[in-house]
Amino acid sequence: MNYQFSHIGIPTTEEKEWDGYCEPGNFHYTDFAKDEYKVEWVKFDNHSTASEMVKTLPHVSYFVDNIEEAIKGREVLGEIFSPAEGVRVVYINHKGSPVEFLEISE
Repeated sequence: MNYQFSHIGIPTTEEKEWDGYCEPGNFHYTDFAKDEYKVEWVKFDNHSTASEMVKTLPHVSYFVDNIEEAIKGREVLGEIFSPAEGVRVVYINHKGSPVEFLEISE
């Protein structure tokens, strides 16, 4: 499995200049692609069903070729979801820290 670094995500309760809203995860986010250090800020709505670990701890994110392959034998934190066409996302628990996998179809 090839893991290519994507970004660092940091949960916050503060307001930021949000770049978008992800309905499947019920959170606002900044665009990590616009940040020189690839930092993404995320603010979850009160009704978000994301895991507490994802809502409260920073996560590191990797692009993967196949999400199903990447999560084999891992503790998955919620369902695989699609925030945009051609994009699939899932979080795992890696030694007490959330890790995000992103699969982008071409």
